[in-house]
Amino acid sequence: MCTVLDAELWGILDGLNLILERGYGSVLIQTDSLEAVNVIQEESFRGSTSALVRRIRQLLDTVRLWKIQHISRDKNKIADGLVRMVHDRRSGLRVFEDSLL
Repeated sequence: MCTVLDAELWGILDGLNLILERGYGSVLIQTDSLEAVNVIQEESFRGSTSALVRRIRQLLDTVRLWKIQHISRDKNKIADGLVRMVHDRRSGLRVFEDSLL
């Protein structure tokens, strides 16, 4: 059990770990959670009580170039497609190299 924000942050953290394992040097994070964008971008993250936010920022510090942006849910077709896939329990972990569109 966790908050919606924590669930979003866990998703971002898992995605970052996958990106780093694959050796990518730049990251674009798009999320429909404005709150997640704000807490990750905060300059005072090191004082954050959220271990998730601290870990995300630690990983981002190891990336050459990164950007996080808020995308409205209705315009985020890729996320919508991924959400539909989650409901298919037969699917294992899937890593997409290119856009689903």
